[in-house]
Amino acid sequence: MKKFRLKFNPLLAFSFLMSALFLLVCTKSSPLYPMNDWVDVNCFFTVGKSILHGIVPYAELYEQKGPVLYFLYAIAALISDQSFFGVFLLEVVAFGLFLYFSGKIAEIYLGKTSLVYFIIAFLAALIPISKAFAHGGGAEEICLFMLAYSLYSVLLALHEKRTLTFKEAFLNGIFAAAVLYIKFTILGFYIGLAAFVLLWYLCDGFKWKELLTTIGHFLLGVGALSVVVFGYFAIHGAVGDFMQVYFYNNLNLYPQETEETKWELIKKCLDTTLKYNTSYGWMIWLGLLLFAMQIRKHWSDLVMGLMCFAGLVIGTYWGGRGYTYYGLILAAFCVFGLIAIGKALQLADDGQWLRKNLFESFGVRAVVMIVLTFLLLNTCHEKSGNTYLMDYEKADMPAYRFAKTINTVEDAKILNYGFLDGGFYYAADVLPNCEFFCTLNIDAPDMWAIQRECIQSGEVDFVITRTYTLDRYTATSKGYELVDQCTCYFEGVDFTYYLYQRIA
Repeated sequence: MKKFRLKFNPLLAFSFLMSALFLLVCTKSSPLYPMNDWVDVNCFFTVGKSILHGIVPYAELYEQKGPVLYFLYAIAALISDQSFFGVFLLEVVAFGLFLYFSGKIAEIYLGKTSLVYFIIAFLAALIPISKAFAHGGGAEEICLFMLAYSLYSVLLALHEKRTLTFKEAFLNGIFAAAVLYIKFTILGFYIGLAAFVLLWYLCDGFKWKELLTTIGHFLLGVGALSVVVFGYFAIHGAVGDFMQVYFYNNLNLYPQETEETKWELIKKCLDTTLKYNTSYGWMIWLGLLLFAMQIRKHWSDLVMGLMCFAGLVIGTYWGGRGYTYYGLILAAFCVFGLIAIGKALQLADDGQWLRKNLFESFGVRAVVMIVLTFLLLNTCHEKSGNTYLMDYEKADMPAYRFAKTINTVEDAKILNYGFLDGGFYYAADVLPNCEFFCTLNIDAPDMWAIQRECIQSGEVDFVITRTYTLDRYTATSKGYELVDQCTCYFEGVDFTYYLYQRIA
């Protein structure tokens, strides 16, 4: 018990508790929801589950995100492939680590004070109710803790006036590689961070040997994860498919063509993100103000933050697409706004009344935190854009409704046609047999042709469409008949889904 007490980390435990409580309310992967109906998450889950059955992404199944994300979803499917509970656990761990490292950043500026726990509670509530949080389980949500750790490790080294340790540089390399193989647009953050570390080492007069050592440790981390990723695809003879689909096609086929310049697009997308995510956008600007006011004392912190933020924004929006959920990754900088408020409270509390009567009394702290948590949870339930789905039963969801019909056919094959994965593979517990198992929002070569061939040749028993009937998509639909249809609310629209069965 003594050994356990020495290892127990109350800040980490509190972070995971807050993560679990608020995600239980705000993410559709939560057990309180019938399912997560976000098309992106269902794409990830379908690919992750397929990996467990020997299907190789990119070579046999086309999807746009990175392999590490699919590996993580494969682990989630290993925990539970008939529910989103594994995805929920993945979210709780990732968000809990984000809260923890955000708390550690706060400790650098505020000290080991109870204010840090309140900062974690507010972050846990305000980020999941943002529009950028979307439905829960996105790539940005998974990557948040990596960026938070990187900010913390470099800030800690800066304030302790030392170089990065092997562990810090190595983990930064691991996380840089992870975001590269999850969603490479986020890599802009690490490009900005690497540029700052180089500038910092040179300006602070560290020796070339120390700089090269840090670079070596960082590259060792990048290489360690890269060996795993490329090793997997090399074993399956799919390195070329991985490079073609994930890198080349995303870089050349996904960006949106427009007459606006790249910088106009980036500014427009950033403005949109901060406009529609008021629950946390203000924290970013307040954090910038904090460092601007302390520029003499923390000029290096400000430079690092600006370089990382600029790199992240450019990388995220360079392609010209500005989906609201892209902006969730910017929440990595939210903690600085709450630190500014904490600093103001500390300065205002000259007589230390708050510290003596609130922050040093465990009983008072506990009561205040319990009441605050209850109020924040209630606010999340009211403000989250996801909680409407709690009122739905599984039978109300098109995926589960269609699954009853699909499962009447032994070893049924289905095709999600004309839109992203709506959860029909998940609900019916069916693996895809078509390379393009759903219609992606990318002009992928032969995507429509391959899907039409699947329908024309009768390779699938069922075809599911959304909004439009099958004959609106293809003239080769005569071998299928409409057997069911269902209307359901999703992202502000009442979509109608159609189920077609192959005529025997």
